[in-house]
Amino acid sequence: CDEVETSEFSCGDPMNYHGYDYATVQIGEQCWFAENLRADSYENGDVIPSVLSDSEWIETTLGGSTIYGEGNSDCGENLSPDGNTCDESWSLTEYGRLYNWYSVIDERGLCPSGWHVPEFDDWSIMDDLVDGVADKLKTTYGWYNSGSGSNESGFSGLPGGLRGGYGGGFSMAGNQGAWWTSSGNYANNSALEWFLRSDEEIFGWSGAILTNGLSVRCLQDTE
Repeated sequence: CDEVETSEFSCGDPMNYHGYDYATVQIGEQCWFAENLRADSYENGDVIPSVLSDSEWIETTLGGSTIYGEGNSDCGENLSPDGNTCDESWSLTEYGRLYNWYSVIDERGLCPSGWHVPEFDDWSIMDDLVDGVADKLKTTYGWYNSGSGSNESGFSGLPGGLRGGYGGGFSMAGNQGAWWTSSGNYANNSALEWFLRSDEEIFGWSGAILTNGLSVRCLQDTE
């Protein structure tokens, strides 16, 4: 029978994953998702636990996902100049989902086949390419107090906020975007994140407790 021709993916093309087309962008030799992950299931189709109460969120040691403003959790002060971050439908469209670190390291995989959640060093490479300048990574809209950027890199970083790993409430949407690495630091029950903030000019990193809910980007595997 005739072989079915399939178009080969080229970075910059949309990447379809679980029914959604993700924009992609080439930054140096890396190919990144140019928007945050919004998948509600792992790569194999298994559903990621969601709609967790505050107590369930902070106590689980399994993978979990959430949408900023979801359920009865405190959604904090709305700092977005463009929409209501306490409206979970708006937040899902604008920011994608937030994930705990247990979902990041789950062997079923958050990202599509051929892609992965970046390690700390993967982010460091991109940080070097943009000279650590936050302006080059931030979107031209959506940031509190005129904190938007030029998005020169095409990364399109948005301030998707976080879900707290201690209390389970939401905070910082409009003011901070934070992305998991797959690199852990078990000595103090934390993993590493990279972040952008409205009032800071650098792309920074720090430790985050494993039950925090943060944004996720996918990075294409290198051959």
